[in-house]
Amino acid sequence: MQNMRIRIFLALALVSCVFSGCPGPKRPEGMPPLFSCEITITHEGSPLEGADLRLLSKDGITNWIIGGRTNASGVAKIVTHAQFDGAPAGTYKVLVAKGVMAPSKFPEPGPGASAEEVSAHVDNLKSEIRPTIQHVKPEFDDAAQTPHSITVTKGKNKATFDVGALINQ
Repeated sequence: MQNMRIRIFLALALVSCVFSGCPGPKRPEGMPPLFSCEITITHEGSPLEGADLRLLSKDGITNWIIGGRTNASGVAKIVTHAQFDGAPAGTYKVLVAKGVMAPSKFPEPGPGASAEEVSAHVDNLKSEIRPTIQHVKPEFDDAAQTPHSITVTKGKNKATFDVGALINQ
């Protein structure tokens, strides 16, 4: 019976929280209102998954880190300070980068590898320095060169940008 009361209390607390709007993380002092912003990134018309986006104020002055990462559909939901949905009103340059780690120079141990071989492989990987290989042309991640920009206003903001052919495939 006691377990049932606890479950009912927790269920009511959850429903109350959902309908009353539980407070999320405390916003930093001075953060302006944020507006919904989704940006779709494509390469030659196909969605680009795993691309990192940063929004940089056109005047170069910002107190807020604004960006997102594209999903399998190429869509990034923009957040401010990595936790608050949306972006402040303003005009931004859209910077796009997609990097992957270079392949390891150490071959994977085979299926019959001993524990010592696997351990040695893991140690090799820990000590290995692998560069990041960029798949998007550098101009799309350069504020002086990117052709992409978005103006965020009150309401929902959506835009689609294409970064052309991928490089270093």
